Amino acid sequence: MPSVEEALFWLPTVAAAIMAILAVIAAAARPGRMAKAIWIGATLLVGAGAVAATAWYQVQSRAELPAQAAQLRDLGTRIDEVGRPLPAGEAPAAAENFETFPAAIDALNAKLAELGSRIQALREKTKNREIDPETAAKMTDYLRQAGGNRVVVSCVPDDVEAYGYANQIANLLRAAGWDAHGPEETAIFGNAPGMGVTVFVHAGGQPPPAAKILLDAFARFNIPYKSGIASSEANPDPATVELFVGHKA
Repeated sequence: MPSVEEALFWLPTVAAAIMAILAVIAAAARPGRMAKAIWIGATLLVGAGAVAATAWYQVQSRAELPAQAAQLRDLGTRIDEVGRPLPAGEAPAAAENFETFPAAIDALNAKLAELGSRIQALREKTKNREIDPETAAKMTDYLRQAGGNRVVVSCVPDDVEAYGYANQIANLLRAAGWDAHGPEETAIFGNAPGMGVTVFVHAGGQPPPAAKILLDAFARFNIPYKSGIASSEANPDPATVELFVGHKA
């Protein structure tokens, strides 16, 4: 029993045959034997030609399907090659099916969606950390209430992105009237990656008031951060707060 897909494939040819039959019936109803014979002959000739041409086109189209499927598979392979160096995205890998044209289009669309997700993941990974100008201006105004406090800003060595982010924070603090030093490169706090700034205070005793003000500012303006305790070697001055920027996660 022919499948639905097979029946739909031959539908144009069947439609052409039906139209030819209807045309012959209409011609047979014309008055006059000679005129009727001419109309029937002409209709049969044209109808048969239309059916034959439609069937030939359908057969040719079916013969070209394997080549088209191969081209689509090749395109899918090239999409995979483009996406291979990219980080994994959120879209799941779709099952490949290039047996029919609609299935091939669905498979390629799924590949493109996955590739777009991986490109977005790469953008997020390579995007520099920064505080937008509007937030920076508000944060500067907020920190002016504690101007004069001493803070040292540092970052991991040999990391341009981390240095740039640390430099922006140091400039923001100086603009707010803080006694901000740095950014300095140091490996004393390790090199574990993270998105936020680590606020280090001296081990032992009460944290300086500047630490609480900075933590409140980071929380208020949605700046990623975490707190930590530094050894006396890393931060010998109990009144000094150390802001450390590590590698980006």
